Amino acid sequence: MSVHIHVDGTGRSSQSCGSVDRRRDQLLPIVAHELRQPLTSILMALEGVCGDESAARDCLDIAKLGARHMSRIIDDVLDTYLDVHGRIRLNLAQVDLNSVVQAAITTARPNLAAKGHRVSVSLPPDPVLFIADSSRLRQVLTNLLTNACKYTDSGGLICVTGGKWSDVVVIRVEDNGRGIKPDLIPRIFEPFQHGEDGGLGLGLALVKSLVELHGGSVAVDSDGDGMGSEFVVHLPARGPDVDAGTDV
Repeated sequence: MSVHIHVDGTGRSSQSCGSVDRRRDQLLPIVAHELRQPLTSILMALEGVCGDESAARDCLDIAKLGARHMSRIIDDVLDTYLDVHGRIRLNLAQVDLNSVVQAAITTARPNLAAKGHRVSVSLPPDPVLFIADSSRLRQVLTNLLTNACKYTDSGGLICVTGGKWSDVVVIRVEDNGRGIKPDLIPRIFEPFQHGEDGGLGLGLALVKSLVELHGGSVAVDSDGDGMGSEFVVHLPARGPDVDAGTDV
């Protein structure tokens, strides 16, 4: 099947050039600031590698986390660029929900482990098969897990549940973290809505874009400060008879 995004004659999305330029001008200084932090931790960690064996292992672990952080920032920036210009492509094929969830947890595991979070997964015993881009769907869930990790204090609990009901696949990512202020909820999926903790604020914006490219939707619920949050993804449960073509 084909996923169509409206573009104008220049190949840009229907956003105005001025809007794209403003987003770019916003993005560049924030990216520079965000990249500086993990780069500094990597450099400091590498300087400590020459200590005893135990200290060297700790330093290398810090360097790995910093490198992964930088890699996610770069991926988010590149995907935001593609999204703004209507150039994200979906490679659709039959996927298994459990496999995608486990892959996302594996990707997010270093961050989860660093804060001592527990992850509870509840999925149907039988495979939940549907048509999607497994890489992009893993990115969606990884971003939701990383977001939950960031805003949940050490030793927190993150629950992932999902299944298929009628013609809809539903995935929930719930945490017992800090929650979301009511005034931020309507803007939570907009770029640069990074709250009080800094960050690019691109992860959730990409979640929304990627889910909508699949023909789905994503919503968030929170009772406020200290009450945790829940993100719910709804995806059409396309069957294997759908033509698994691509794209834009």
